[in-house]
Amino acid sequence: MFKNPYNSYIKLFLISFFIVSFIFLSGMKYEYFQLRFFILLLLVPCIFKFYLDLKAKNYNFLIYFLLLFITLFVHTGLNLYHEQVELTNYSLFGIIFLLSIFTISYYYFDYINDNIDFIIKFFIVIFLSSCIYAIYDYHPDAEHFCGGILVLNPSIEQIELFGLRVSDVQLSFREYIFPENSHLGMIAPSVVAYFIYKITNQKFSMSSSFLMIIFITICFIVKSSTTLYVGTVLSLVSIILFNFKVFNKKTLISFFILIVFSITILLSDSECRARFVPTYGEAIDFSKVEMAAPGAASFSSSTKSIDDIKSDRVIDGINKDLANKIENTMNTSGNLSSGVYFHALIIAKKSIIEKPFGWGINRYDQAFSHYNKIQPAKIERLNFYNNKDGTNNLVKIVVELGIFSIIFFLFCFLFLINNNISIELKLFYLPFIITQSIRGAGYFNGGFLLIVFIMLFTYISVYKKNS
Repeated sequence: MFKNPYNSYIKLFLISFFIVSFIFLSGMKYEYFQLRFFILLLLVPCIFKFYLDLKAKNYNFLIYFLLLFITLFVHTGLNLYHEQVELTNYSLFGIIFLLSIFTISYYYFDYINDNIDFIIKFFIVIFLSSCIYAIYDYHPDAEHFCGGILVLNPSIEQIELFGLRVSDVQLSFREYIFPENSHLGMIAPSVVAYFIYKITNQKFSMSSSFLMIIFITICFIVKSSTTLYVGTVLSLVSIILFNFKVFNKKTLISFFILIVFSITILLSDSECRARFVPTYGEAIDFSKVEMAAPGAASFSSSTKSIDDIKSDRVIDGINKDLANKIENTMNTSGNLSSGVYFHALIIAKKSIIEKPFGWGINRYDQAFSHYNKIQPAKIERLNFYNNKDGTNNLVKIVVELGIFSIIFFLFCFLFLINNNISIELKLFYLPFIITQSIRGAGYFNGGFLLIVFIMLFTYISVYKKNS
């Protein structure tokens, strides 16, 4: 029977768009509709595929699905019973969404693995189109972020605040796909690592290489972030360390240059260093500070020394002496990002001690509310920010799964060291996990959950083929 070649192109285009919408466009929203929901359309063919499996007496998916469903049901149910509370709509929808992504991953992991090149190029075209329009309809973005090109703004009086010169602003433009630079930073290390490997192994055309160079330039020059630099360093170092022999000299040199460049920016840029400092507070009024010498007792309730102010800015649960040493070493104070981040780490610490078996999937918000009611943060806004995603997926997973989170990270390590898994798959998938474990926005943003399940079914497939 004659097959229309256009049907395969349409199929590739549609499936790729659904995948791109979930992995790369998850931050795009229109009223209540979010582009990432497009991926749920793949459930329709999945139902048909499941029917054919049952007809062929292939029960693999049914077994996997039931195992996951029962595990989630028992773990969450025991937590709800122990706490004597009801399952919230947020948690319920999260579980349903998780099971849906699990289903899609099972039936499409091979297809996605075979078409990563097209999926990434599809995203690059969309992203660069967004950048072109953003430059045409120019609006300045955040004035201060990690990395980038510094531009002196003479209209702002220069003030020195713990090493941060507020008159230094970064060259940037407002882009429409990623609301924050860190959101781009959550997915960029995977794309960058994958493309550098392809380019240095001459597996890409000149046009594809040119697009990639533009993408890397935008990421590291005008849309950079601490997430991008740290994610790039940790991802490349981890993958090289356990897969050194598979890389040629060109690839290793390219990766090494990128690692050194990223570390240099992280150490030299005060905005980058600020993300590692466990302090955060309101702006300091130096007219009140100057009346008291550093280290001296304050003269009144409204007048404090520098040391007192620094002490007030330490996040609850962090050792003050250690925090001040870090601040002095980094030569900069923390900021809102670091405050929210360290506050989440403290919640994870309390949770693993009080509830070592976890709170249940997608119930981080319950843990966040619980611990903030017991001991509210002295900086009020920290009691509300990132109350669902934990600022990073490591914290979210540890709080929700407790000691069972070890299974997840052990699996990621086994995927990393498995010699039978293609290095291209490792370079694309693992940076998602590594980067979003240090700075993520939950399971359903940045493609995290989809990537995890694709890795799982890829690992199972490879294991079966080689056993």
